[in-house]
Amino acid sequence: MWDEGTVGPHVSARKTVVHPQVGEVICDCDVLTVPGCDIRLVVYTVAAGSADAEKLEFLRVTGGVHADGPAPSGPGLFSTP
Repeated sequence: MWDEGTVGPHVSARKTVVHPQVGEVICDCDVLTVPGCDIRLVVYTVAAGSADAEKLEFLRVTGGVHADGPAPSGPGLFSTP
C-alpha cells in the first residue's frame, strides 16, 4: 500500500519554538494530509528523554509559572534552524 501511493505524502521538518521561559525547544514537525481534501494534521514531537522533552515537561507541570510569577503572554516564535 505504501509503495502504491494510496496514502497522502508525509512531510516533515525540524522547527525551533522559542519560549520566553525555557528558551529554544527543537521539535520534529510532521504534516499528515488527507487525500482529496484540504485537511492537514500538524504534529509536533520531541525526542523522549531529551533536554527539549524536559523543557516541555516543566511547562506541563508548572503551567509556565516560575516562583517569581506567571509567564509573559503571547505566542511562541517558530523558526527553522
